[in-house]
Amino acid sequence: MPNILTSICEMFEGFSMGTTAGKVFIAIGTALTAFYSPIVPLLVTCFVFTAMDMFYGIKVAFKNKKKIESHKNWSGTLVKLLDEWVLISLARLLEMSVMGEETGVFVLTGGATVIVGLTELWSILENLNTLNPKGPWKALGKFLKKKGEDYIGTEIDLGDGEIEDRKSVV
Repeated sequence: MPNILTSICEMFEGFSMGTTAGKVFIAIGTALTAFYSPIVPLLVTCFVFTAMDMFYGIKVAFKNKKKIESHKNWSGTLVKLLDEWVLISLARLLEMSVMGEETGVFVLTGGATVIVGLTELWSILENLNTLNPKGPWKALGKFLKKKGEDYIGTEIDLGDGEIEDRKSVV
């Protein structure tokens, strides 16, 4: 019975066809797989939120009879997906460099995913409010507006886009 290490080396040689470039590509692929495998559900979550935002954005455009330019819509969505991927990847890299070895705790990547998800959810709520202003998300929008005003200390006027600083009024 051959040694297991010898078998692995022979298999590695076979996959790489004995070339250095093949071995480098296999090593890079292995490293990327090890880096991204644990956070695939987080990335998929962000991508689903972004796709749903795009879907409802298209529905709003149809309702408002605006011309939809697919190349702009698609390229804008791709840029957003790339930005989300970079943000979560950087959070993962920082997490791995600070915590050292794999712990299975995704504090930074989970936090980045929550931020991206909430941002996309906010946009989806705005689209839903445009599609059906009397829907149940109206109350949620008012609640979030109030909490946002309390947090940043300014009054958010959603009517004409002006923002008034509460601290200067008081």
